[in-house]
Amino acid sequence: MATAIAPRPLADLEQDALARVEQEMARRARGVKPWTFTEYVDEIEAVHVRYNHRRQWLRVHEQEAAA
Repeated sequence: MATAIAPRPLADLEQDALARVEQEMARRARGVKPWTFTEYVDEIEAVHVRYNHRRQWLRVHEQEAAA
């Protein structure tokens, strides 16, 4: 019998994505071409932008569904 699993909060998913960026930073630091500080900050910013766009999309579509 399958059980329904509640979706994870968006904030948790965003934190997971930030942790993956941290892991990639650590992995690349051991390699031939590590990220510069600017590249690292750009990757972090990209995660925040992606999730902010998703939050905005959800706000808009929740309002449409309520109407």
